[in-house]
Amino acid sequence: MTEQSATPTRLGALRRNLAVLATAVVLAVVATVAVATWSSQRAALAEQEAQINDVESHLASIQKKNAEQMDADVMEALGVSRNRLSTDGERIMSLLSVAFTWDSGQSYEAARESLKNRFGLTENETFLKSFMPPSRFNEDAHGRRYYYIDTVGLNSALGADPGIEVVDVTAGVYTYAALADIEVTSDAASQNKASKASVTAHRRALLFVTVDAQGKVSNLSGTPASGETRYSK
Repeated sequence: MTEQSATPTRLGALRRNLAVLATAVVLAVVATVAVATWSSQRAALAEQEAQINDVESHLASIQKKNAEQMDADVMEALGVSRNRLSTDGERIMSLLSVAFTWDSGQSYEAARESLKNRFGLTENETFLKSFMPPSRFNEDAHGRRYYYIDTVGLNSALGADPGIEVVDVTAGVYTYAALADIEVTSDAASQNKASKASVTAHRRALLFVTVDAQGKVSNLSGTPASGETRYSK
C-alpha cells in the first residue's frame, strides 16, 4: 500500500474516533447535568420539607399556647387557681391511695386510722360509716383478732391515674369529683382448700371531697363501686 492510499484510511479512522469521542463527551455532559439537576431537585425538596415541618411545629406551638390561654382565661373567670388544683390533686391522690390500698384486716384498720390522723376524718363521717366501715372480726380470750377480711383473703389496690376534676369553687373552698379504679382480689383459694376458685373484681368508685384553702379535707362521700367480677380456677 502506498503512502497516498494509506492517508485517506487514517483520516477515516480519525474521523470515526472523533465521532465516538464526541458522543462520549456529550453523554458525559448530559449525565453530569442530569445528576446535578437531580441533586438540586432533591436538595430543594428537602429544604421545602424542612420548611413545612418548621411551619407545622410553629402552628402546633401556637395552637397549644392558645388552648392553654383559653383554659387559663376560663379558670380565672371561675376563680380557679392552678396551684390549688395541683396541691389539692396531690392530697386527694394520697387519700385515695390510703383508702384503697390494703391486703389484710390489720392493714385495712390501719388505713382507716391513717384517714383519721392524716386527713382529719372522724368515725361520724359518712365515708367511714358506710363506704369504709370498721372491719368485722372475732376476738379470742387473749385479745387476738381474727378479721373477716383475712378469712376471705381480700386485697385491694388502687388503679393507675384516677380522674380528679374540680366541680365547684366557693370562696376558696374547692369541691372535687374523683373517679378511681380499684382492683379487689381474693386469695382464699390458697387459704381454704375447699375453695377451688380465686376471684378478681374490678370496681370503679366515684368520690366527692371538699378541700379548703388550708388543705383541710371534709365532706368526703362516695357512691357504691361498680364493675365486673372475674372468676378463675
